[in-house]
Amino acid sequence: MATLRINILSNYAGQIWMAAMGVLFLPQYIHILGMEAFGLVGLMLSFQAILQLFDFGVGSATNRELSRRVHDPALADGTRDLVRTSEIIIWLLVVAAALLIWIFSGLMADHWLHLRSIGHGDASRDVAIMGIAAALYWPSTFYANCLSGLERQPALNLINVLFTTLRYAGVLPVLLWVSPSIETFLWWYAAVGAGQSVATAIVVWRALPKGTRFALWCVEELHGGRHFAGGLFGVGILALGVSQVDRLILASLRPLEDLGQYTLALSVASGLGRMVQPMFNALYPRFSRLVARHDMTTLRELYHLSSQYLAVVIASVATVLIVFAHGVLLLWTGDAMIANKVALPLSMLVAGYALNGLMNIPYAMQLAHGWTRLAMGLNAASLLLGIPLCIWAVQHYGITGATLPWLFANLASIAIGVPLMHRRLLRGEMTVWYLRDNLPPILAALAVALVLDGLLPPIARTVPGLFLLGFISAATLAFSALASPGMRKAMSMRLARHMSA
Repeated sequence: MATLRINILSNYAGQIWMAAMGVLFLPQYIHILGMEAFGLVGLMLSFQAILQLFDFGVGSATNRELSRRVHDPALADGTRDLVRTSEIIIWLLVVAAALLIWIFSGLMADHWLHLRSIGHGDASRDVAIMGIAAALYWPSTFYANCLSGLERQPALNLINVLFTTLRYAGVLPVLLWVSPSIETFLWWYAAVGAGQSVATAIVVWRALPKGTRFALWCVEELHGGRHFAGGLFGVGILALGVSQVDRLILASLRPLEDLGQYTLALSVASGLGRMVQPMFNALYPRFSRLVARHDMTTLRELYHLSSQYLAVVIASVATVLIVFAHGVLLLWTGDAMIANKVALPLSMLVAGYALNGLMNIPYAMQLAHGWTRLAMGLNAASLLLGIPLCIWAVQHYGITGATLPWLFANLASIAIGVPLMHRRLLRGEMTVWYLRDNLPPILAALAVALVLDGLLPPIARTVPGLFLLGFISAATLAFSALASPGMRKAMSMRLARHMSA
């Protein structure tokens, strides 16, 4: 458990640093580039998310296989062959993806984007560079999966912190001293992405168990996990549609400036995902190992304890962002007009991300058992219903309407997906998951946030306003933690040890 604790803490340290980089520098990008060009940045992030899922499940399947093989020296050669074969596939896909986006960049600029101040020729060039930038970053996510499966999260987070700092802070001098253009921004992003992919690859190969020969191309190593990888690919494609349909429809129906505002809201809301990912990255390989050992008692205990800890993190962050959305945006951007436009979409996006975050532990449990059909079915239904809903909602309500498919899809996952999962896995534990693991910290955090909203003055863009937000966040976290049985027990044990010492 010590290794698991270190992995989780290092993951949180890395994610907090990366979130801080976004908080510090995104408003600067908007100021330098303008909101329409910032909309192109949001489009590039969508390309990046799309490409990461077109590894056909190879990355996640490799993660699972490494977590099951790494402690068996007899499998060292096969493990290295698995990574070699997988990375060759990934790099071939990188070349294909960059070429494909380059070829169709003109069509996308001419017939998809609603441009105002950016010329179509410039937009076509920028879309092509986006493809290169997103493609060069893509392999780093495969190697991150490998390090996660090897339970080397501290090394992974050190790399992420280094290159996130280069990506966010390093581009400012380039924009200020070379050229304040979106083209310059995208080329810098491409260079940093390539560096991150190469650096992560080097660390992976040094972390793999030593073999008796050079690693070889061996497609047979992929056969054992091909059905699981295929299921993950299906889940990923459908999840991609659910998570990206709002941005793609906004880009096609509304001015690019609206996509820029929506990207700003997403940048804040997706920070909640950064609070969830450390737990998932550490727990998924550990769940896989416990399933392989048939240690169901430890698996059940870890499932509930991790659900409670994650619920505290999600509840304390999400309720503050939902209730104080306008104040947070004003404090961050200093622009009252942006805060007025983006506050409601931000609250709705955060609610969706919070529900999605709560599903991460059950989803890790499903993947550890090699079960992908439930997630695939839920995502398929959400996408089928979400596309027409999103088109109608964007036409009538703009960026606020774009949030509805994401919110409703995650509501369905909580209300339908959890009961269906517990009919097959961890039977009899569903009520505990709802009523003990999640509900108490959520209700406590929401009650505290609403009471403080009624008692305290609005958050201003001042130093006292920053301290006020800090006080609200600390109070919400404290009461949410006290409402969680697992957190109360952990705090009581730590206090008892401290007093006895």
